[in-house]
Amino acid sequence: MSSVRINLLGTVHVTHEGLPASNKMGRAVKALLGYLTLFRQRFHAREVLAGLFWGESSDKRARNSLRTAIWRLRKVLEPGTIPKGTYIVTTSSGEVSFNRESKYWLDVADFEYNSKQILAKHYKKLTAEDVCILEKTLTLYKGDLLEGFYDEWALRERERLRSLYLKSLDHLLRYFSHHDAYEAGLACGRNILEFDPLREEIHREMMRLYYHSGQRAMALQQYENCRKILQEDLGVSPMEETRNLYSQFCQKSRLERVHSPAQATPGNAQQLLTQIQQTLHDFEKSAEQLRRTAKHLGRIIQAEDSVDSL
Repeated sequence: MSSVRINLLGTVHVTHEGLPASNKMGRAVKALLGYLTLFRQRFHAREVLAGLFWGESSDKRARNSLRTAIWRLRKVLEPGTIPKGTYIVTTSSGEVSFNRESKYWLDVADFEYNSKQILAKHYKKLTAEDVCILEKTLTLYKGDLLEGFYDEWALRERERLRSLYLKSLDHLLRYFSHHDAYEAGLACGRNILEFDPLREEIHREMMRLYYHSGQRAMALQQYENCRKILQEDLGVSPMEETRNLYSQFCQKSRLERVHSPAQATPGNAQQLLTQIQQTLHDFEKSAEQLRRTAKHLGRIIQAEDSVDSL
C-alpha cells in the first residue's frame, strides 16, 4: 500500500497512512510540490527552480526562498520518523527531484494512465470492465489541476489534463449512446458542456439521446440552448447539420401528433384540439409558402417566354 497519497486535482493535499491530510501548505510549497511531482521523471537545477518561482526577486533572495520551500515541503512529505530523502532527493550538485522509486500514490498519475489505456480502444469495443474503470477514474478529477495557480507551466498542464478529462467523457458518451444507455449518456454530455458549452457536436448528440429516449420536448430545448449559447458567445448560428437535425425532429413531432392514437377525454380534449389546430396551422402556413413560391416561379417563366418571343 502507498505510504503517501498526493492530490493535485482540485484541492491540493497530502495524506500519510494513519495521519490526517496535510493541508497546511503555503502557496509556494504547493507550487513546488506540483512541479516536482508532475515532472518527476527528471532532476531540476536549483537555479532553474529559483528562477521559475521567484524570478522577480534577486538571485540571493530567490535561492533562500527555494531553500525554505524545500525544507517546508520535506516537513509535509517526510514528517515524524520518515527518513529524509524518502520523497525529496537531491544530487551532490544540488539538483532536486521527487523520488519516483518511493511508495506513493498520485491522483494525476492514475488519472492519466487509466484514461489513456481506455481511450486507446474504440468505444464500440469497450467492455463493461473498461467502462467501470473509466468511470471510477473520472471521479479522480475533482477539479482543475492546481486550482488558483496561473504560472505558464501550470496552465499548460491544466489544459492538457482537462482535455484528457473531456476526451474520456466523450468516449463514454459515445459508448452509452451506442448501447442506448440514454440517461448515462446524457449525464456525460451535461458534464462536458459544463466545461465547454460551445461543443456543438455534444449538443447534437444530446438532442439525439433526448429524442430517442422519448423526451421530445427536451431534444428541442437542447437545440434552443445551443442556439442561444452560440449567439451570445460567438455571434453565430448553429451549423447546418444541427439545424437540419432540429428541423427533422420538429417534423417528426408534428407527424406523431397527427397520427397519435390518443383518445380524447374530458381532461385532455382541449390539449388534443390545440395540438391538432397548431399542426393544421403549420401545414397551412407551409402550403401558403409553397403556393407563393410557385406563383413567383410562374411569373419568372412567363417573363422569360416573353423575352424569347421578342
